[in-house]
Amino acid sequence: MAANALTPRDAINIRHFYLWLLAAAAAFVAATLLFDGRFLSGPPAWALAATVIVLLLFTLRAYLRFLRAADELLRKIHVEALALAFGAGFIFMTGWRLFERLGAFKLDVNDPVLVMMLFFALGLWLGTRRYES
Repeated sequence: MAANALTPRDAINIRHFYLWLLAAAAAFVAATLLFDGRFLSGPPAWALAATVIVLLLFTLRAYLRFLRAADELLRKIHVEALALAFGAGFIFMTGWRLFERLGAFKLDVNDPVLVMMLFFALGLWLGTRRYES
C-alpha cells in the first residue's frame, strides 16, 4: 500500500479539515479586503476578525482529529512535514528580521506563513515518496 493511500476514515477527516481551512481562508481574504478598503469598521469588523479566529480554531481541531485517527505511517509523515515547516519558518523569520535591520524590505506577518505552508507541502511530498512501496 502506498503511503499516500488514505483509508475511508482518513479521507473523511482530511476532507473536513480542508473544508474548515477553505472557510477560514475565505473569511481571512474577505476580512483583509474589507479592512484594507475601509469598507468595514467598528464592531462588525471586530466580529469578522473573531470569526476568522474561530474558523481557524475549528480548522486546527479538524486537523488534530485527522492526525489522531491516522495510522502510524501517515502520522509520521505529517509530523515530519510539520517539523520541517516549523523549522523553515523559524529560520526564515529569524533570518529575515536580521536582513530587515540591514535595510531589506519589511515583510507582512503572513509572509512567513506562506514559507511554512510551502515547506509543509514539500515535507508531505518528500515523506510520501520516501515510504511509497
